[in-house]
Amino acid sequence: MRVKNGYLRNEQGFTFLESIFQLMIFILFANISLLLIFWFRDIINLDKMKDEVNWELFIYDLNQYNARSVTGMLNSSSSLQMELLDAEDGKYFVFDRSELHIRKRSNLGGNEILLPYVGSWNLLVDNNEILVKVVMRDGTRRERRMVLPVAKE
Repeated sequence: MRVKNGYLRNEQGFTFLESIFQLMIFILFANISLLLIFWFRDIINLDKMKDEVNWELFIYDLNQYNARSVTGMLNSSSSLQMELLDAEDGKYFVFDRSELHIRKRSNLGGNEILLPYVGSWNLLVDNNEILVKVVMRDGTRRERRMVLPVAKE
């Protein structure tokens, strides 16, 4: 030991106890880091599952409206119109994109969000079959085919 600037200095390096203490702190931070990595991974997976569930519920709702509709027609490549069997006279529903969501709206008023956070959606018609294409907010592409009812003449 040596005295320098009025302080007693130990120039032998770390003691065994100091090394064990530093090793314990390092292991603690490593464990916390691993927990955070797994937690972030779970959050990302949960978000993907939520998008998948929202997509399946949207398709289910669209199929339910389609099964109860008298007619279905495209107003544009991103707007679908359906008139339901049990609806009031002249009432029909339009499914279109508003900002980031696909919504259902009635010609008599009212909106309902069916699929949130959609980047884009496109509708293609082949005879009485319609292809629904959606790009979700994370870039995932989804599509589904439906058969539209033919208008009675």
